[in-house]
Formats: sequence, C-alpha cells, structure tokens
Amino acid sequence: MKHKFTLIISVVTALLLTTIIGATISLYHCMKWVSYCNDETLPLMAVKFTQNLIFHAYYWMGIAFICLCLVVAMLVWYFRHQQKLHPELSDMIADTSECEFKKIRVNRYTNEITIDGTTRPSRRQVATLLDYLLKAPTHEISFTELNTVFNENFFDGSPASKRKISNLKYEINDLLKNLGFELVKTSSDQFALTAKRKEVI
Repeated sequence: MKHKFTLIISVVTALLLTTIIGATISLYHCMKWVSYCNDETLPLMAVKFTQNLIFHAYYWMGIAFICLCLVVAMLVWYFRHQQKLHPELSDMIADTSECEFKKIRVNRYTNEITIDGTTRPSRRQVATLLDYLLKAPTHEISFTELNTVFNENFFDGSPASKRKISNLKYEINDLLKNLGFELVKTSSDQFALTAKRKEVI
C-alpha cells in the first residue's frame, strides 16, 4: 500500500511538473507571437514563423491540459479504490454516531430524558421532539412536521411560531449542554440532532 501511494505521488508530481512546464512554454510562445504581430513590416518568412509559434503554443497547451486531466483522474481513481478496499471506514463512522445516539433514553410517560445514566426532567414537547428525532432515520425534522408530532398547530410560519421554535431549540440544547449532543438548524425550515465530535488532545 505504501509503495502504491508513493508511486502515485511520484506520477502525480511528474504530471504536475509537465503541466507547469507546458503552460510556461505555451505562454512564452504566445508572448513572442504577440510581439511579432505588433511589427507591421514582417516579411513572409516571419509570418510563417509566427504561425509556427502559435502551433507550438497550442501543442504545449494541449500537453498541459492532458496532464492535468490525468492528475485529476488518478486522484479520483485512488480515492475511489481506497473506498472500495476499506468500506468499513465509512461504516465505522456511521456506526459510531448511531452508538452515540443510543446513549439518550426518552420516557414519554414521565417526560424524562436519560443520558449516560443521568436523568433530567423536561417538558412534554421537549421529550416528544427528542423521541421523534432519535427514532428518525436521519435524526431530522422539518418545522411543518412539528404540527404532526405535537398534534397541534405549532408552526404556521408566523413570527410567533418561529419564536416558539427558537425557544424549543434553546431549551433542548440547554438540556443537552456538555453531553455531546446538539440540535442544529440544517436549513431555513429544518432541524437535526447531531452528535458532537470529540476533540483529540
């Protein structure tokens, strides 16, 4: 694996160097062509020479473009190949997040939230919303879905209903404070319960 990675880096470096050299030569020929074109007393041979400069400019420009495409293609291939060889890495990240969510227990009857053995009282709406978010596949909910979850006209787009949502978000985040979870706004009309990543010291 290490040898393959070193080989890929070497090839990519060589291609990038070729790209830079090709672009530089192309630019040089273009600049020479511009200087020749400014001279109105050029003989026929000089005109052919300038045409040759443009040919070389496009030639090296094409080489630079091909090398750049090869670099992108190799990087895409490498990362996709690694993903196929080690699919457990992405699965491990997803499993870790799901294990974090399993630390939260919601008692809908007593409106109590238990996290890592610590039980805290809460309002009915807080317990109901957390219970819904934990059971949702993506742990997300739109504002309009709150009407169904709470069985009432909780959100109608008015400033008053938006304030109720802001207060609910603040109350939940205050409850989950320092416990590794947070209710975040993923769009203008949607919430998501997320597990904070622990910083490695």
